[in-house]
Amino acid sequence: MSASLSGDVPSEQISTNRSDISGQINGSFVTLNIGFHTDQGVLSAGTLTLNVVQQDGSIQPIVYRRASDADYNAALAKLNSAVQQTNNQQSQADNRAAAEQQVAKDYQAIGSDETNVKSDLSSLKDTVSSTATDVGTVHSDERNVLSESGNGTDNGTVCGDAASVSGDAASVSGDASSLSGDLSSFTSDLTSLDRDARSLSTDLAALLNIEPGYTGGANEPSPSTAREAVSGAGLAASADIQSANGDIDKENSYVSTAYGYAADAQKAGSCGEPPSPPSPISHVPASGTSNPDPQSGFLQPVSKKPPGRRGKRSGRPLRDLSAPTDPLRGPVHTSFS
Repeated sequence: MSASLSGDVPSEQISTNRSDISGQINGSFVTLNIGFHTDQGVLSAGTLTLNVVQQDGSIQPIVYRRASDADYNAALAKLNSAVQQTNNQQSQADNRAAAEQQVAKDYQAIGSDETNVKSDLSSLKDTVSSTATDVGTVHSDERNVLSESGNGTDNGTVCGDAASVSGDAASVSGDASSLSGDLSSFTSDLTSLDRDARSLSTDLAALLNIEPGYTGGANEPSPSTAREAVSGAGLAASADIQSANGDIDKENSYVSTAYGYAADAQKAGSCGEPPSPPSPISHVPASGTSNPDPQSGFLQPVSKKPPGRRGKRSGRPLRDLSAPTDPLRGPVHTSFS
């Protein structure tokens, strides 16, 4: 009977096999035919010493002693125990390394998510700024129509220019559609941030369960750093949602103002029904609102607004759109019913 090892830790295994041998005994001298080679030696007082050819070609004496079945079983049990212990130790080391790498991956993902969210917020503000410029165009063209209607310009010209004001308002509606697209990216990246923050919290707990003494490493966050990243992600998300909703309020105000200018232009020339404004963009809801998204602790995705019709643009500057005012009718209402 013989026992041999195969495989690598943590999956090393023991296999046993029985093989036949033949040989001769001449007094104390022994010749054994084992496999494809023959060994010679001496048998004395229950001890067999064979001169065995090694892999490097040298001959080394190997001593064998008589053993019972119980001795063999004990030796095999000892070998099994040693192999199992080695496999367990390597498996635990592999699990610790994998858990540490996962925590590091989650931590890096949060940083990437936060960068993406900040980029989304920048896009929102750029779109709102573009909308403000377009509202300035609507206002300027509307004032021209009001001037024409009061100085005797023929009604055909007045209504043609009023139609241009409506086209300008449609351009503002197109800006709002662009903002909805920006919001889609924003909510997607914010959901990723929430998911990765949750993963970091869960994976850190799992790591500390199998490695209570974990303190971090060169490319791995310490437990305190990881926890700060999780809490910081939640605080940043709340502030980011508030900022995005502020931009939504501005965009809705600009859309309402633009369509108010278009309505005044149509009315000035008795040119027919004014264009209808699109529905306002909804706020990005924070966690805890009605019907929360079960996949996100930060928000639920905002629904997209249908794309608006694009009208002409102009580079003419806007005066003061923080409180839009029409020179003939006073402050413009900026809320929807």
